[in-house]
Amino acid sequence: MEIKPDAVSAAAWGLMGAIFITLAFYLIQTLGMQSFTLPIEFMTDRWYLVAPLIAGFGIQVGLFRLIRLHAARAGTGIMAASGGMSGSTMLACCMHNLVLIFPILGVSGLAAFFAAYQTQVFLVSIVIAYLGAGYLGVKYATVRRACKAHHPSLTP
Repeated sequence: MEIKPDAVSAAAWGLMGAIFITLAFYLIQTLGMQSFTLPIEFMTDRWYLVAPLIAGFGIQVGLFRLIRLHAARAGTGIMAASGGMSGSTMLACCMHNLVLIFPILGVSGLAAFFAAYQTQVFLVSIVIAYLGAGYLGVKYATVRRACKAHHPSLTP
């Protein structure tokens, strides 16, 4: 079985996306908790909520890369939306840790909301992440069909 360069590129981009979102999540947690070790404890305690978000974002980045590669190769000008929504919801779920800055921003109630409903926010974020991945999967299939229609020799 031959490994396609597009698949390797998409997997590398997906892995980089997962690493990026993990680092962003860690940095926001570090800022909010004012500790370098508490975010690691949080992530290991809630791994069953954090890991699906990280994986969902990585999948979205990989699919987005595949879409871009096929669209560029075919020259059809097909564009797709990014999966940034899941990344922003993942970061929003840890907003309660930024309690110290919320009064300055005038949004103290947000801290209480995110603290009280953290698990639910995580679950909604996971659903959004995988809905975004599904959407990008559909877009990828569309782009791939368009590539076959315009340039049959470019896609297997």
